[in-house]
Amino acid sequence: MGKPSRSEGIYEDLRKEVLAGRVRPGQKVDIEALANKYEFSTQPIRLLVNRMIGERVVEVTPHDGFMIPAAKERRIREVHKWNKRILLMAIEIAMREETDPEFPPLDLSEDDIVTATEALFLAIAAFSDMDETKYAVANVNDRLRPIRQLDTGTLIDHPAELKAFQDAWDAHDLKLLRRLVTKYHHKRLRLVTEFVALAYGQ
Repeated sequence: MGKPSRSEGIYEDLRKEVLAGRVRPGQKVDIEALANKYEFSTQPIRLLVNRMIGERVVEVTPHDGFMIPAAKERRIREVHKWNKRILLMAIEIAMREETDPEFPPLDLSEDDIVTATEALFLAIAAFSDMDETKYAVANVNDRLRPIRQLDTGTLIDHPAELKAFQDAWDAHDLKLLRRLVTKYHHKRLRLVTEFVALAYGQ
């Protein structure tokens, strides 16, 4: 695979900038501020942000312009279900292989729970050995980041949950990983209403 083009590099950097920090559902994307940061006119910035609409990382409305997608129950449920399906598929592929899959070093002990979760799911996606699977999980990570950032520990015991994943990873236990992935998503699906309430301060 060759090096990414300059425009692709700018797009990836811009996407990270849009999703940087504690972004919240419904948060406006400031095109003027991004144009100033990158020293571009607003037009090329709008074109690049439009691409994010296709990836469902950003949405646009006639009155409010570009924004992080709002926290809607149906959307949150569907994206979690999709993430679960992709991850379980990757694990099933690994379980069918004649040789044991690689378990590269993975440290889930860092303070940033969201970053650790994203790294975990990307590592699981790599079991499939397909770029499309890794791309799909990376896209879900971007789309769920504003939702994952909502709970600071009031709804879910994140350290205990990640420790269970760490232990399963270190033990190379695919069956336990499969159970933990299922449990992780069932828990989130039960809490969708609470996530929406957190998003809007209810």
